[in-house]
Amino acid sequence: MPSASNLRSKFAVVAALAAFVVASAPATSEARSIIKDPNPPQYKVEIEPKLNLSYFGVWDYGGNAIGPGVRFSIPVMSPGFIKKINDSVAITFGTDFLRYEGYDYRYCNRNGCFQYGSPYFWSVHFPVAMQWNFFLTDKWSVFGEVGLTVRRAFYRDEYYYNCDVRGVNCNRDRTDFWGTFFAGGRYHFNENLALTMRLGHPVDFSIGLSIFL
Repeated sequence: MPSASNLRSKFAVVAALAAFVVASAPATSEARSIIKDPNPPQYKVEIEPKLNLSYFGVWDYGGNAIGPGVRFSIPVMSPGFIKKINDSVAITFGTDFLRYEGYDYRYCNRNGCFQYGSPYFWSVHFPVAMQWNFFLTDKWSVFGEVGLTVRRAFYRDEYYYNCDVRGVNCNRDRTDFWGTFFAGGRYHFNENLALTMRLGHPVDFSIGLSIFL
């Protein structure tokens, strides 16, 4: 089972990479403001291979997690809901894989020893959401996403009690549904390539490379 310190190291590497890219970007004052120009970039699809990280422990999915994913976003309204600014609306969908490291807790008292926790397991997520984009400058854009995620867990997705080392009578695959919301931003290297980061639920954080076609 991966240690928490190993996952922290992975997070540190990703955070350092993102910080380096942002620090290397031109100052905001050098970017040209386009938010008041209601002519969003024209593209047929945004393809975003990405790395997913779930670290904060808020959602109790079985410990920290890491894994690959991909998003596809197809514009359906351009300009978007506010016709006087540079916005657009897209339908975004994809697949995310996550390996949760799990956790264990064991204690003993005069009545005996007890164990509970969650073992490691893989899960696959299928998010579908509405994405509302705002193009602030020729270098920066931000977006919000709201939708639904179908998640299939391929191992335990619950606490277990008094299980032996084999996990007898504790395994259970599970499919469930989660409300999905993300806030994110992109740094555009050019009109076809951007660094994309998002925070939200049910995957805490992701960083990827958006390709606009």
